[in-house]
Amino acid sequence: MYVIVVGAGKIGFYLTRALLSASHEVTLIERDAHISAAAAEEFGSIVITSDGTEPSVLEEAGANRCDILISTSGRDATNLTACQVAKYSFNTPRTVAVVTDPDHVPLFRELGVDVTISTTELILSHLEEELTGGPFVHVLPMQGGSKGIVVIRAPYGSPVVGQTVSRLKLPEGTLLVAVIQKNGDLQPALADPEIAPDDEIVAITPPEKEDELWRALTGEAKR
Repeated sequence: MYVIVVGAGKIGFYLTRALLSASHEVTLIERDAHISAAAAEEFGSIVITSDGTEPSVLEEAGANRCDILISTSGRDATNLTACQVAKYSFNTPRTVAVVTDPDHVPLFRELGVDVTISTTELILSHLEEELTGGPFVHVLPMQGGSKGIVVIRAPYGSPVVGQTVSRLKLPEGTLLVAVIQKNGDLQPALADPEIAPDDEIVAITPPEKEDELWRALTGEAKR
């Protein structure tokens, strides 16, 4: 799979490392020369020092053949623009944007971004989990309410522990997005991480499939 990552900050840097470790082809675009240089020390020639919202830059990066573009900068406008240019100028099949302001999520969806990841909502969901002790957290509903993002912790003894993401049998209509490891590292599903006890699994699922997803990931009936 060929992935273009826009933004070489912490999210983009570690995402790129994980994707390369999983043998995916990656191009990393970063417009800040200092950040780009630091990334190039780690990743070499796959790093492009330029603006990932510019059509000419995305063309140089091969956006017309990439499978997915993921924009991870700390600026919502940048992430939205990069995704739109990729989708509508180069017909990129899938686009993913990190969103800092959760109020922007509906706009991103309306403007064609396939997957939005709200960092604020993720932090709030973890805070809620720590306060309530609950292993199942609703992060946020998606546009139209037909699906929502949930986080489920894999307990000891779960049938998915020791399995890689690609081997999991999930309910129809459910998409696994990422795995948050016990040490706090975020591993995208594309990197096919192996699930360990107490890892948190981020998934998109229809509400009517939540119970089935819970059983698949924990081996227990949902409380």
